[in-house]
Amino acid sequence: MGMNRAGIMAVLLLLAELPKVRAAGEELAQRMGDRAAIERVYHEHRTGAKLSFEEAMPAAVLEKLVSDDLRKEAVLARVYGVKVTGEMIEKEVRRMDETTRAPEMLGEIKRALGNDPDRFARAMARPIVVERVLREKYENDDALHAPQRRMAEEVRERLKAGQKVEGGEEVTWELTARPAGEVTDERPAAATAPVKSTAKSGSYSVEATAQIAELLSGPGQGGEGKAEKRYMEDMDPRMQKILRSQLRQAGDVSAVIETPAGFLLFEAKVKTELILAVRSLTFPKRSCGEWLAMQPEAVEKP
Repeated sequence: MGMNRAGIMAVLLLLAELPKVRAAGEELAQRMGDRAAIERVYHEHRTGAKLSFEEAMPAAVLEKLVSDDLRKEAVLARVYGVKVTGEMIEKEVRRMDETTRAPEMLGEIKRALGNDPDRFARAMARPIVVERVLREKYENDDALHAPQRRMAEEVRERLKAGQKVEGGEEVTWELTARPAGEVTDERPAAATAPVKSTAKSGSYSVEATAQIAELLSGPGQGGEGKAEKRYMEDMDPRMQKILRSQLRQAGDVSAVIETPAGFLLFEAKVKTELILAVRSLTFPKRSCGEWLAMQPEAVEKP
């Protein structure tokens, strides 16, 4: 029995799509190969007992890594209307070349990619650009984080009205200058590097930072079990400005401060010429990873 017209059209459409499907498969295989080359370099530089590269990074893992990169780029375009441009990628390549702290490893990665600048740009620089821009957009997406902001604002109003609010952490900062010769704790550069984010509350608007670990950690332990003092002068100047201007006496409550990780409130417990003791309350945002997991699975073809 012959095939009807609808059946014939379906077959023709399928045949027309075959080259695209084949090309997409080849593109995915190329991306997986380049990702494997990069991961192999990283693997060889890891110290200690380890699995072989093939055991640690099987094909299924490589495919997921590449698929995740493609998915992030598709979400960036669909949700925020941002297309990654050649100029953005070239800028990232220059940044890596100029600021890398591991030039030997960077050179190994380039050689593993055949010293091909296009492969390096696509496999190494492009995913970094996508990740950074997507996170920036997500962290500053007011609509997505509105529920957490409302919660923080409601708690702020309760505190200002003198109502009891449970929770929070106690932090005390010295307002005097650090004595000459006294040094701060040594912390990894990544932990102290500020990440800018807009902080808003009503008519108040400043740039805050993501130095949350430093802000909310209690006094550390110095030598011989003595508590190490924390000095406000070590804090980012913008955060200093917020706390000094808004927490002038015990009972004052700061504006809601937005950071990449969440929203903060500070309630002054003690304020003298020498110290500022506060209770901090944190309202975490949903993580970018959780949000990404909720996005549709469909991604743009490579």
